[in-house]
Amino acid sequence: MLNPLSKAAFACLWCFVLVLPWDVYAELPVVGSIPRLAGIVASAVGVLYIVARRRVRPLSWFHVSALLFVFWAAISMLWSIDQDATRTRLMTYLQLALLVWLIWEIAWSPQRTRALVGAYVLGVSLAAIATVRDYLSGVHAAGYEGRFNALSVNPNELGMTLALGLPMAWYLSLAQPQRRFARLWQLYLPLAITAILLTASRGAFLTMLGALAIIPATQGRLRLRTKAALSVLAVASLVLAASFVPEATLERLQTTRADIESGYFGNRGFIWRAGLEVAREHPLLGVGAGAFGAAVEPSLNFEWSSHSVPLSILVEDGIVGLLIFLAMFGATITALRPGPRLQRRFGIVLLLTLGVGSLSLEWGYRKQFWFVLGIVAAEAALRPRSDGGVDLGSTAGSSRPGGAVSSVLAADQ
Repeated sequence: MLNPLSKAAFACLWCFVLVLPWDVYAELPVVGSIPRLAGIVASAVGVLYIVARRRVRPLSWFHVSALLFVFWAAISMLWSIDQDATRTRLMTYLQLALLVWLIWEIAWSPQRTRALVGAYVLGVSLAAIATVRDYLSGVHAAGYEGRFNALSVNPNELGMTLALGLPMAWYLSLAQPQRRFARLWQLYLPLAITAILLTASRGAFLTMLGALAIIPATQGRLRLRTKAALSVLAVASLVLAASFVPEATLERLQTTRADIESGYFGNRGFIWRAGLEVAREHPLLGVGAGAFGAAVEPSLNFEWSSHSVPLSILVEDGIVGLLIFLAMFGATITALRPGPRLQRRFGIVLLLTLGVGSLSLEWGYRKQFWFVLGIVAAEAALRPRSDGGVDLGSTAGSSRPGGAVSSVLAADQ
């Protein structure tokens, strides 16, 4: 009974990850978007599987930090300047915490974690193809003349979503034992680079450059001939994508450096300054989770979003919340250190990509953001053993690392 239920829970989770890039696309009555519907099904089946199994994995330090962060957001209801916004954000955080917990409980093997990474890459591949199709059809992003997108209202968010897939696709190509399939994963690079450039998102462009660091970071384990071929692939992808993209789009991307130096960066400068002023007035506790817009409205006459994850956390949750939030990253990076070289560098570059993208986009409460944290935490817990098996690694609150998990695996198999 448990084995079929385990497979069903994983299949539902895989489908949910597949549609993550379509977060604001195809609204449905009552349940909302396709990812929301898939998330409801995955959560129901996943929780049913865990209950039927009657065991849970000891949490890692990342999960402990995540729970503390959600708990702190709940406490901020006591002093929030916008109770409704804080209540809404808290419900979102609870759903995201459930997502990373389900990944932890269900994706307990290298095959499963990599299958989820593959699901994400397949999802963003469809989004990238749809973006290129819109360009060829002359369909511009609504409200963004000269920019193209698909499956998303905002081209900046789409560009970030696509950029996260770059290190994932590269990692899968190197971890794939069959080279023919490895080449298929590498095809995502030229496709994603082209689509990211078509969004004309400067933040996504910088994030893409950070994501491409996965190529030199993982070349130490390859033969010289392979290194040369992959380097040519990366350079050729950039050149071909640039030749395909309209000149006006490239001109917008070329203003990135000047925009940053001027402190403007697409209207974000004045929002960031207003947010920092609020942070100085409420440094320790913040103004309440989700209340950034209400906090800057008196000075900006509009409830702007922060366009920056660290600033948003600082303003809403204060220094205490920001430290807990950073502890989530710290715990994940620390867990990666003892792991295999490829796995470790993949995790670090993926977190770097997420960090760069978070500087210019308010993603701290988005599914893609927490999925990356959850999947890296799950990958970091996998340790190869001398007998050729997999040890699930050290976890918080467990005197015998991986012991409870080993019994779970035995029950499932």
